Amino acid sequence: MPMPADHAAATSGTDPFAWLDEAREKRRAAGLVRMLYPRPADSALLDLASNDYLGLARHPEVTRAAAAAAERWGAGATGSRLVTGTTELHARLESELAEYCGFEAALVLSSGYAANLAAVTALTGRGSLVVSDAGNHASLIDGCR
Repeated sequence: MPMPADHAAATSGTDPFAWLDEAREKRRAAGLVRMLYPRPADSALLDLASNDYLGLARHPEVTRAAAAAAERWGAGATGSRLVTGTTELHARLESELAEYCGFEAALVLSSGYAANLAAVTALTGRGSLVVSDAGNHASLIDGCR
């Protein structure tokens, strides 16, 4: 909910942020407040709600390899890919992926959201007409903007 044009009139006169409480209450009443439900590390539940489609996030071989890579390469990007965030591992993965797919090159992005945003941005330009359904994922809609 945007701040009212005259937020002073929307407050009790002493609390300039009272409009935020009002907006929060409206969201709660409309059922729009989301809750976080942290999962424990040792959960035995079958996860059907995440992006871990192949179930590899906790696979022992994958976690060992990730730990070894973090030991050697460090943890974290250290910067954007264009500045200092691209490692030899990125270059090797992209080269092998391109070869496997039979393409000249490949680019690996950090998420599906980033990939969709990049694809729409790369394939269109100012003045391009993109016909998009309102039900499309937010990453595609954001890419069209």
